[in-house]
Amino acid sequence: MDPRTAQYLRDFIKFDSPFLESLEKSNRSRNDIQPMIEIEVAKFLAFLIRAKKIKNVLELGSSNGYSSIWMATALRETGGKITTVENHNRIIKEAERNIAESGYSDIITLIHGKAEEECAKMVENGEKFDLIFQDCGKYLYPMLLETTVKLCKKGGIIAADDTLFRVTESVRSGLGDYTHDYNRAVFAHKKLFSTILPIGNGVTLSFKR
Repeated sequence: MDPRTAQYLRDFIKFDSPFLESLEKSNRSRNDIQPMIEIEVAKFLAFLIRAKKIKNVLELGSSNGYSSIWMATALRETGGKITTVENHNRIIKEAERNIAESGYSDIITLIHGKAEEECAKMVENGEKFDLIFQDCGKYLYPMLLETTVKLCKKGGIIAADDTLFRVTESVRSGLGDYTHDYNRAVFAHKKLFSTILPIGNGVTLSFKR
């Protein structure tokens, strides 16, 4: 997103809890964790949950819990829950602590495991979600597409973050190729109706027909 546009948006956006604002400031000063989602992306997810009255969310890639807590603020209003999957040993301990301190541990279920393995278990168990937020390793985006389609309810949404990596300034070597392949696949998928929002580093939205 153009920096001037991003700043204009951020001048309007407010945090949904004091804890989130504190966590965002802390994360901004660090280089030892995966980059968190931009506030405009977080606000959009919270808006989407409220607007569609979403109650069952799956997040792939928790990092230290920032995005999970953002979605939980909206799920508190809809009476919903979020299941989030993270495989990094150190970061998951931090996510556990942040979720507990945020006051949303009753809404957020944190799973320690590989996204591909945990999703396969969910498919086997017949689980379905209203919203799937894809933010794990970018190489997994194309690999997990069919699995996430199976896990998404009809009429549900798959939202994938960082899908404009190929054209944004923050692109890192190779990651844009994975997200480009993902975009090509969802736009060609017969069960999905997709578009890309140019917020943050891009969010690809796919509606399951």
